[in-house]
Amino acid sequence: MIALSPGLAQGCFELLGIASRNALTFREISSAFGQLGSLPSARVIETAQALQWLRASENGFAILTPTGARLVALAGYEAILRQALIDYIEVERPAWVQNAVFGRKKVIAFAGSQIGQVFVEAGLAEGTDEAVIMFWDIMAAAARGQRNHRLTEIGRQGERLTIAHETKRTGRKPKWVAIDNNEDGYDVLSIVDPADVRPLSIEVKASTMGAAGAFHLSRNEWERAQETENHAFHLWDLRKDGQAALAVISAEMMCRHVPSDQGDGTWEDVRIPFGAFGKELFEGPHSAAISRL
Repeated sequence: MIALSPGLAQGCFELLGIASRNALTFREISSAFGQLGSLPSARVIETAQALQWLRASENGFAILTPTGARLVALAGYEAILRQALIDYIEVERPAWVQNAVFGRKKVIAFAGSQIGQVFVEAGLAEGTDEAVIMFWDIMAAAARGQRNHRLTEIGRQGERLTIAHETKRTGRKPKWVAIDNNEDGYDVLSIVDPADVRPLSIEVKASTMGAAGAFHLSRNEWERAQETENHAFHLWDLRKDGQAALAVISAEMMCRHVPSDQGDGTWEDVRIPFGAFGKELFEGPHSAAISRL
């Protein structure tokens, strides 16, 4: 297993630049460059080959692979580091990547200090801009063995809409909790209202099928709703006409559709139709919000 670090990554980037500009063998590179970055050139060359960024041509010259060429074509240190991380994970398949389904804090905590610093320098340890969110969604999809992360994208879209809705409603930008840790049982932490700053936890569910769609509620999410004084469920109908409708559901309303444990059995997950709360919640005067996507 390669112990990727910022220094090793930097050495590889320097090596790829050299190979892209010069016709040199690996031996010539080692002879001319005792170190690449702050590390011995032999180690850097070995890493670049192992991560499939560099290979030897028929004539023995060090040449970039398509993956390596894609890497050096990127602009900006953070962008290059992020792609390098994706390439590293695809090749090495480290066990810690499985923690991505639980949020980025879990990944960084279990990845180790060296790779953790790569995440930091890549600007991935915090922040909620589109590129950062996309990276972590790719990681979560990889952890689940899903190449198509459409469902994750729909969920994130609902969370973004809740962030915008709560910011407008309260005058304060809420905390996007699910980005860092989705084990807390809710996605967004807001306040009750502008005059009441008590915390309001919000679990977000989204569907492109409106009242005909359904969502899954986990036991952890439901227990959070019961334990918290102020909790709401945001159900977003992501309409194809560019509109989004929001139904704000209380824990009391949700309770009618939550199963009970019986005998030795315990429930862990329940599928609830959006239409269980009344089609009019999305299409009639009781719709809590209509937003242009």
